[in-house]
Amino acid sequence: MPKKFEEIQGEIEKAIIPYITVKISMPEEVDKEEFLELEKDEKFLQALKDFTKKWLKRKKTTQKNNV
Repeated sequence: MPKKFEEIQGEIEKAIIPYITVKISMPEEVDKEEFLELEKDEKFLQALKDFTKKWLKRKKTTQKNNV
């Protein structure tokens, strides 16, 4: 696929279902293949979504308390 098409496709996907891309460095003493497979692990991805919700809720609460 041409690079320009991929860029446009990514923009359309973000407009429909917003998402972010985050780089996570591989922790020491972790199997490389097992780590790379996390990208396709639905349970892992759901755990990240849950963590994100909790993080944003906690951040919002902390900001309210500091005002």
